[in-house]
Amino acid sequence: MAGSPVRSIRRSLTAAAALGRVFLLRRRVPLFVSWNVTFRCNLHCKYCGACDAPKTEMDSAGICRGLDDLWALGARWITFGGGEPLLREDIGALVDHAKALGFEVFISTNGWFVKRRADVVRRADHVNLSLDGGREAHDAVRGPGAFDKTVEGAAYCLSQGVPVSLQCTLSALNLDSVGEVLAVAKSLGVYVMFHPATAWLDSSRKPNPIAPEPEAYRQAVDRVAAAKRAGAPVANSLEGLKHLRHWPDTTPIWCGAGRIMAVVEPDGRLFACHQCEFDGAPPEDGPVPSLLDQFTALSPLKGCGQCWCGPVVDLAMIFSMKPRALSAAVRRIFE
Repeated sequence: MAGSPVRSIRRSLTAAAALGRVFLLRRRVPLFVSWNVTFRCNLHCKYCGACDAPKTEMDSAGICRGLDDLWALGARWITFGGGEPLLREDIGALVDHAKALGFEVFISTNGWFVKRRADVVRRADHVNLSLDGGREAHDAVRGPGAFDKTVEGAAYCLSQGVPVSLQCTLSALNLDSVGEVLAVAKSLGVYVMFHPATAWLDSSRKPNPIAPEPEAYRQAVDRVAAAKRAGAPVANSLEGLKHLRHWPDTTPIWCGAGRIMAVVEPDGRLFACHQCEFDGAPPEDGPVPSLLDQFTALSPLKGCGQCWCGPVVDLAMIFSMKPRALSAAVRRIFE
């Protein structure tokens, strides 16, 4: 399920080198960068506010200059997300430029345009697709036909030799669908990462109408953890699930935002993470400095109690040297 062992080992060695730079040399290195290259999207997911977010986007040349800056800063993994990144006509050129620099390139997509943009998808190192339940629950969150497009997109990527992972956002509409999600993941031979739909819409300050009821959510997380112990293809570590179970209660965690990770918005503004805007970030209506200057000026958080993004939580657990998170990561490398 983990893809090429050589590729996985290379990623692990790169991460280990970054760990040394961050902790031993006290350096900040944006090893992992998520770039929302557009907020345009063909879907209107009920927990996402991207469609209402500012539509200003950098052009191809600006993004390529930004990728140059990020590489110079030490970034090595780049995720092109959105919105729906495959809606950008130039996404292929962006993938090519990132790979020419040496990045491991991930594409985060809803799956709708995977076959239409097959030439781009085949050049990615990894594709992450959202799966929020079985057909009924997934389409209730994302719209009619979305489930089939996600599953078809995942199957197509795998048929082309592109590694795939799934991501499930637990909301009021799908807490009873954990088993269906895991069944799809098992049938495809891939892992799925779980996390909560938080109180606010993604990419927005508006309240989330389908945020789950906390106790029902925690019961769903318990089912995910039990399934993982039984061998289900859950990407979260047990340590990560233990943290995520606390949502929405404030729960301190080592924060990699602004230290080993960063987020770039479509207009080129850089932030430490998806859930917070830092002092010093350029205003939406002002000039946007280079990513090199923005990251250099960024002040990382000192402890965060509101981190609920599954991959980020597990990354924090790994860099905090939590044994169960480390062992889960090692097992994934050699599977």
